[in-house]
Amino acid sequence: MIVRPFIMTALIAAAAGAVFEVAGMFLPWLLGPMFALLLVNQFTKIPLYWPKILRTVGLVMLGVQIGSSFTRDAVLLMVVDLPYMAFMTVSVVALSIGLGLLFKRMVHESLATSLLGSIPGGLAQMVVIAEDVKSANITVVTMIQTIRIFMVVTIVPFLTIFLNGRGAGEMEQQLFAFSPLLFVMAFVVGWALYAGMKKIGFPAAELLAPILTMAVVQTVSGDVLIDMPYWLIAIAQVCIGANLGLQMEGIGDKLTFRLGAAIVLNNILLIGFTVLIAFVLTAWLPEYIFLDFFLSAAPGGIAEMAITALAVGGDVALITGFQLFRLFFILLVAAPLVSFIVKKLDAKSGY
Repeated sequence: MIVRPFIMTALIAAAAGAVFEVAGMFLPWLLGPMFALLLVNQFTKIPLYWPKILRTVGLVMLGVQIGSSFTRDAVLLMVVDLPYMAFMTVSVVALSIGLGLLFKRMVHESLATSLLGSIPGGLAQMVVIAEDVKSANITVVTMIQTIRIFMVVTIVPFLTIFLNGRGAGEMEQQLFAFSPLLFVMAFVVGWALYAGMKKIGFPAAELLAPILTMAVVQTVSGDVLIDMPYWLIAIAQVCIGANLGLQMEGIGDKLTFRLGAAIVLNNILLIGFTVLIAFVLTAWLPEYIFLDFFLSAAPGGIAEMAITALAVGGDVALITGFQLFRLFFILLVAAPLVSFIVKKLDAKSGY
């Protein structure tokens, strides 16, 4: 029976989010469930269960909220920002590859394991790519990517507390009125995008399809389709945070001190480099704020960085645009190229 473990998991997640909210913690409804379920799963025998459908629901709701930030002006601004997106993305990916080579020397893992673990392309996506490379250690790739998610989701939001975001008066005011025609149009476009992405196996379709749908429909219509209330965004965060907490099951049992130290160093250097990149771009483009570029460069997931942006007054459309550009670049260019090169080297070495 999975009903009782699910109810227990939901109660723990909701209670942890509420405690973090009352305590004034940052991102309470995401980090509360994540930390609580991680600890319960690691140190107790309480059976826990979180259905994948709830994670999907959370991602869809968050995708709709993120997509609502893509007004016509925001989309046009993204076109102007393409050179800066390319600069940031290539810089972060190049450093990731360099850190992968350093990781290889530190723990003596294969080149495939070190590179595919170090490139910030997302846990599920990089594991799928690694499964196609014989010399890749899937367990280590999973651990590197999982710990990166944990560190980024923990460290980056904490650092943003010390940064200046936008106040309510500085944010672009988005007025919306329900339009049945636009709603139906968005539903049809979204379903078609989602079905197409799933058919070709494109990752994160649950999040990307709503974002792209809202961006397309709102750009064409010039209207804002929806503005989700705080409580609904909180539910979406609980759905995602609970999944993240359970996703990290058994990490402590598989880590050696040497491997753990190498992974932590790898990620600290990468996060530190994103701070440097953000400073460079802020100096280059003084009309932007440092917070936006920092969250744009941070090697976390789109969902987690967008949630952070919503909480601290970041430009959600700008940050999501940069994160999307990096995701597409890594999945369509960098990771396949690394995989191809590693396979060639493996073939030469007779692996």
